[in-house]
Amino acid sequence: MERQSFTADYVTLKSAYLEVKTFLEKESFDKVDNLSTKIENDLGMAGDDNYELLEKFVKKYDLGHHDFDYSKHFLSEGELFSPFTTLYYILISPFWFIKIISYGKINLLPPKGYWQRETLDLTFGDMVAWYLHKNFKLRSEINIKLST
Repeated sequence: MERQSFTADYVTLKSAYLEVKTFLEKESFDKVDNLSTKIENDLGMAGDDNYELLEKFVKKYDLGHHDFDYSKHFLSEGELFSPFTTLYYILISPFWFIKIISYGKINLLPPKGYWQRETLDLTFGDMVAWYLHKNFKLRSEINIKLST
């Protein structure tokens, strides 16, 4: 897929960066460090929390969301907190204990995502790209050129 070109001046880029950063930090109560900060993995916004965050984001900035597939980027609340999930955590809790008492030297935990489907997550940079483009595009799908 060819990247779509988008031109913006420095003031617009800086304004978009600060606006989205402020929005994310206010909604997540966490610090956004860089454009690669992930909504679910780094900010801990999962399930209904990230759904509501994205709903507010789209509504506040009047953004197009027709090309956004939530299930491609995040697990739903039901996938995160099902009876199977509870049983899974009960069964692996001894392995967490071993990891904690060995100060992380012994890790018998299954790899992350072992029992859940893989998702893409969404980064701060993706949200800035969406904000600038006004229709959903990942940061990797657009080429932002600085105008002079």
